[in-house]
Amino acid sequence: MHPTPLSALLRPPRTPGPEAGSALLRPDDVGGPGAWSALVRDGVLRRVREDVAVPAAVPLTAALRAASLARAVPPRTVVIGPTAAWVHVGGEAPARLDLGHQPGTHRPEVWAWTDVRSEPGLVADSAPVGGVLVTTPERTAVDVALREPEGTALHLVLALAAAGADLDRALRALEVRTRLVGRPRARRLLAEARGRLAGVA
Repeated sequence: MHPTPLSALLRPPRTPGPEAGSALLRPDDVGGPGAWSALVRDGVLRRVREDVAVPAAVPLTAALRAASLARAVPPRTVVIGPTAAWVHVGGEAPARLDLGHQPGTHRPEVWAWTDVRSEPGLVADSAPVGGVLVTTPERTAVDVALREPEGTALHLVLALAAAGADLDRALRALEVRTRLVGRPRARRLLAEARGRLAGVA
């Protein structure tokens, strides 16, 4: 079998979308780490995260960002927290992978750079993106408001809202989850983000 020519690998897919995960290129796809690094340095490839890139002409989408994580996401787990926020809004790729699994299910075996938590409600609050399950923008906003440092949380919530997350729905979802630790702070952060966006409108 002949290897795929580099020119064909670098050609943007005809139909962007979830199928565009095939546009992801790793060092082995282009002749090894040296060739991959040179292509990134020269602007032929655009890095998505670590050793995953796309041809420069391919727009970076949520589906592509999620697909870049697929090899590290075990079955029956969901991408959550800041990693889910990165999938939805982009920006700098996170150094860690945040995953959740349903309470009562086995904790998956994961990479050392992965944080895994048992999280209720993931089935209803997640959807497939780029071949992996990711928490919805609203659930993601609640999660980061609950757990991330205040400045980081506010930045992520504002970015999620700018990308279409409904903060009113997020606040309602927060109120339903009555046993959560940190609800007052999360409520304040979500309300502050909503107020800032209303002031801009």
